[in-house]
Amino acid sequence: MAHRVKEGLTAFFRAEAEQGGVSDPDLLARQLSLVFDGAGARAGIGADSLAGLVAPTVTSLLDAAGMR
Repeated sequence: MAHRVKEGLTAFFRAEAEQGGVSDPDLLARQLSLVFDGAGARAGIGADSLAGLVAPTVTSLLDAAGMR
């Protein structure tokens, strides 16, 4: 079940990347999934505050991919 949910999220990210005109939507989708999973895991165990970390990280990925 969890595998299907994660595949669905990656597919969503891929579709959005395609709409945004990025050159490699599969790569961007995998990168965003990694950030999403990592942020969720760290928040889930209370490892640290993600304030000021997630948004700039995602923005950097979107900019590097040429997202419109």
